[in-house]
Amino acid sequence: ESMGGTCLTKVITKRQHAMLFQPVVLSCQFQTRSSQTPVVQWWYKSFCRDRTRDSFSLPESLGKSSSDLGAKSHLECSDSGRTSRIVASAQGASMTLAEHYKGRDISIVNKADLRIGELQWGDSGVYLCKVIIADDVEGKNEAQLELLVLGKVLFVQV
Repeated sequence: ESMGGTCLTKVITKRQHAMLFQPVVLSCQFQTRSSQTPVVQWWYKSFCRDRTRDSFSLPESLGKSSSDLGAKSHLECSDSGRTSRIVASAQGASMTLAEHYKGRDISIVNKADLRIGELQWGDSGVYLCKVIIADDVEGKNEAQLELLVLGKVLFVQV
């Protein structure tokens, strides 16, 4: 018998920057009164416009709010106009990696955080953390964050 729940999901940071080929942990926290083991899903959506070029204007743009970056035009568009796919799904100790990510060092850790072992250029985008608990349908069960993968520009003298 359930006491009724309040599944409240949040991400710690709304925007994260990380270096190419480095590991990153995308943090997702949730609270619930349910005793059921939740299903945690991480989804990936590409930006609506290419933000890779934005990374070359760093660090100036790091401090800017999202309203300075074209009023979130890189975030808000229909899913039909961009790539949208599941990354991984976990319930308790059981985790499934989506076909696109098979063979990569990716896991769900600390209950609901997504750990990517070695970032690639294509990992830049919007990540959605969804927590599904059968007997807890109250509150907010998903949260999203932006991940921008930055590369080092190397100048080699010949």
